[in-house]
Amino acid sequence: MRLSLFSRVTLGYLVIFVLVTAASGYAIFQLGQFDELTESILTIDNRVLDKEKTLEDLLLSQSRYEQKFAITHDQALYNEFMRLKEDFHMQLEQAQNFADAAAREALNEIKKNYQAYEDLVAQEAKLVGMRRTYSQTAYKQEKDRIVDGILTALERLRFGQQRKVYVKVEQLASAANQAREMSIVIGVGCLFVILLMSFITTRSITRPVSLLKSKTREIAEGRFEGGVQVASPPELAELATAFNTMCERLQEIDRMKADFFSSMSHELRTPLTSIKEGTGLLLDGVGGETTDKQRKLLAIVAEESNRLIGVVNSLLDLSKMEAGMMTYDFEITTLEPLIRRAVAEIIPLVEAKQIALRSTIEAQLPKAKLDAERILQVLRNLIGNAVKFTPKGGYVSIVARPVNGKLEVSVKDSGPGIPAESLRTIFEKFHQGAHNRAKTRQGTGLGLAIASSIISSHGGKIWAESELGQGSRFVFVLPC
Repeated sequence: MRLSLFSRVTLGYLVIFVLVTAASGYAIFQLGQFDELTESILTIDNRVLDKEKTLEDLLLSQSRYEQKFAITHDQALYNEFMRLKEDFHMQLEQAQNFADAAAREALNEIKKNYQAYEDLVAQEAKLVGMRRTYSQTAYKQEKDRIVDGILTALERLRFGQQRKVYVKVEQLASAANQAREMSIVIGVGCLFVILLMSFITTRSITRPVSLLKSKTREIAEGRFEGGVQVASPPELAELATAFNTMCERLQEIDRMKADFFSSMSHELRTPLTSIKEGTGLLLDGVGGETTDKQRKLLAIVAEESNRLIGVVNSLLDLSKMEAGMMTYDFEITTLEPLIRRAVAEIIPLVEAKQIALRSTIEAQLPKAKLDAERILQVLRNLIGNAVKFTPKGGYVSIVARPVNGKLEVSVKDSGPGIPAESLRTIFEKFHQGAHNRAKTRQGTGLGLAIASSIISSHGGKIWAESELGQGSRFVFVLPC
């Protein structure tokens, strides 16, 4: 039985329809897997990692307060310890609520050890309150042992969650490869049917078929950009639309994979941590006795390792800030010690470049509600940039003063300045202002974007003032 042209075309389109439907179904299935894995990473793994960092910060803060209390017997320090204890319990309970079984087991171990630590602090506080003599050294050693155990458990939890994220990203990559292979198979099948139809149908469909063939090859090579423009016949136009939709989906999948691989940037912490730990061992005398000068140099290396680890974390910090997931530990404090600390850290670089560094902190500087570590991050960034772009023999000036009931901090340098067009975009992520010398263009371009986000989260403002050849002045204002 010979099939009519219409029947053959209808049959051919029916086959194509089945293949495209299969491709769409498979793509939907794969996207469902992507969504499931993505949701698992975002709602469980990343949240557990955030909680782990918060718990670690809270525990270290509590340890500092209770140790100071044991020495000074200041009840305010113990009260602050109790406040942080409530936060620790709340954060731990929240983490347990959404953690998976393995993470929940680790959190239960942390909870058990923390209870022992809490009981030990309570016992010591009771002895202090009764003014009884006791062995502070024994208590401190036991508390340090428990705290170290909790920190170790938190580290295991972090590594476990990071490994899960890595495995899930590998699953995403594997699923993307499978989807691409299936798309090639289905594309080849469609191509065969279309080529067969081209021999028995009119010349009018030859060009659309060729276009579809070319696009299929591009998909096989992993190039999903552009689309197939087919206006006629209507059936082939619909097929071209399906191809375009598939390309858009594949592009989206490719972007998702790239985003997840970029999120693994924290793996860079491993060599940096090794450097840091090695320096710590040298400072502890493991490699033999060291002179005072050597210890000072090793201390600088350790501090710079920490700063490099902070740079690696910048990408993740900015992502959290943009997603509104960054946590802040606000407290009412003064800015003066933060400025002095930031200045002290940059002194070796200042002396090496023979730059004059002046800091002016007005008396009676008002206190402000701020997260000390985050504001210190802003100060490090602004002062570091000023020193980096200031030539040898120049100066950097830091001024902190009250202005109209607010706290203003400015960092001025005698560098080459920033063009006016760059001032409008200098605080955007991945933007680095144009400078006269290309070799000064270093860094990730994230520092000022992160600084802007931190200041905004504090309810303040940050801006830059500059003229070419006249240096630059960066200013931020915080509410008091």
